[in-house]
Amino acid sequence: MPFQCECCWMRVLENRNPGPGDERLVASIRRVNLDAMTGTSEHTIKSHVGRTQRILAINKKYGKTPNFEPRGPLPAKDLVGMGVAVDMILYSIEAVGRIGPFVTFGTLRQIRSTATKNYDSSPRGIQEVTCFSVGKGKVRPTACPTQSEFFGYFLKGLEYRMGAESKANLPLSIRVIVELLRRVEQDIAAAVDVGERNELYKFGAFIVVCTAGSLRGNEGFMADLAGISYYLPQGKDGVLPKKKLKDDFDEDVAEKLPHVVIALLGRCEGWWIEELVRVCLAEGRRSGPAFAYPSGKLASSAEYNAMFLKYLEEIQSSTDLIEDKIEVNESFGISRTLRKTAEARATRAGLPPGIQDKMNRWKTVEAAEGRKPRFQMRDLYAGVLAQMPTTWRYSYAL
Repeated sequence: MPFQCECCWMRVLENRNPGPGDERLVASIRRVNLDAMTGTSEHTIKSHVGRTQRILAINKKYGKTPNFEPRGPLPAKDLVGMGVAVDMILYSIEAVGRIGPFVTFGTLRQIRSTATKNYDSSPRGIQEVTCFSVGKGKVRPTACPTQSEFFGYFLKGLEYRMGAESKANLPLSIRVIVELLRRVEQDIAAAVDVGERNELYKFGAFIVVCTAGSLRGNEGFMADLAGISYYLPQGKDGVLPKKKLKDDFDEDVAEKLPHVVIALLGRCEGWWIEELVRVCLAEGRRSGPAFAYPSGKLASSAEYNAMFLKYLEEIQSSTDLIEDKIEVNESFGISRTLRKTAEARATRAGLPPGIQDKMNRWKTVEAAEGRKPRFQMRDLYAGVLAQMPTTWRYSYAL
């Protein structure tokens, strides 16, 4: 991500140094820089920094000149849309919302559309060539500042900070989940930093837990490390039955099935969970949230969501598993996509609605709207083992 301090941006935008009375303008430039940093995956930044430092150290050892581009000076003009971004910040301060005291992210985003259309209709914009890609999508090479990568990061960070009304997430095919996990494994194998490798293991395990357990993103962070570690060995050597989806298992049979207990939340593929436990133990953590940083602090859902979208964008650009017309950033997210993926797959596998309802008993809690949920007595007192004839078949169907 390109970075310039507030003083440099004042020289670019206003052709002068900041002075008295410019405090709000300088603060707005700083806010844009911070939002752009927030919109970038912290994991991605750390990975690039680590590799850069290692390459520089190797170059110094062997007396080789580094091939990295100089970090400055940057051009003395706004190529990334900083001016429009500052307009959005200032507008958020001055404008009043139609319902609340402040404007929403959706209102601010319209400023970008206005600036883009202004550029498109300018003498410079109308000279840019439009071409067509394979299929129906239109590709337009443009130098419009509001279409820059920096501006995209700024919008993501602004949305994280302000919040926004979200569109309903779409489900993915299981093939996409498998491809995503394959790419995570590739990145794990290529990672030279132990910390980076461990975070990728945890991210992959999170995807598996939420998908196989039919969990929403926030529910995945409830996985308990101590409970996972305690129950992990019990289902490791289980034996698959002949009729995997149709048999109505009793508890004795269910106990002998291959399974992984995720603190009452579901069952999922054991390898990722084994690696999750191993990584947590290597970090010195034996209890608390399973998906956490080495310090024990709960992992950031925004960070996991940014990684999730990054992998989906890579899959969309290099495979035909996600249609080109789908906007990845607007259509997917860890909050709903993984659970919808599990439900869609369970429906395709022919599992009856009753099994899906039992697997997603949180719906009963939500439907109660704050009142005491009306579970049937057998559900209220059912333990994990008693629910396995349902939950095991649901997860196996994926």
